[in-house]
Amino acid sequence: MTEAPQAPAPAPGGAAPNPGKGLSIAGMVLGIVGLALICVWYIGIPCAIVGLILSIMGKKKSKAAGAPTGMATAGIVLSIIALAILILVAILVAVVGVALFGAANEMQQQMQNGNMQNLLEWISIH
Repeated sequence: MTEAPQAPAPAPGGAAPNPGKGLSIAGMVLGIVGLALICVWYIGIPCAIVGLILSIMGKKKSKAAGAPTGMATAGIVLSIIALAILILVAILVAVVGVALFGAANEMQQQMQNGNMQNLLEWISIH
């Protein structure tokens, strides 16, 4: 009876531990979540901010240990892109909200003044 071949034994000492790996992964995941939640900007912005912070912390720890920093760099890039897009979306939402509020306020004033003809003209123009 022959035995199945065994996997080679790991090298002595193994791979060097990476103390920033967990932070880097968490930061990268939060950067991805921030990008995925562009339409839900009030959740995406905090995710992107926390992802950026965790990625920076992970990169510092990995660099100090001499370990690879690729995931941390990816997390930083994704978080910055997500944050930039999310801030633009939040500004767009605010501008549209102010414009709609102004239009609704104008319509309400026209209705209160009894100027239905002016209101109909205003609606046809806008």
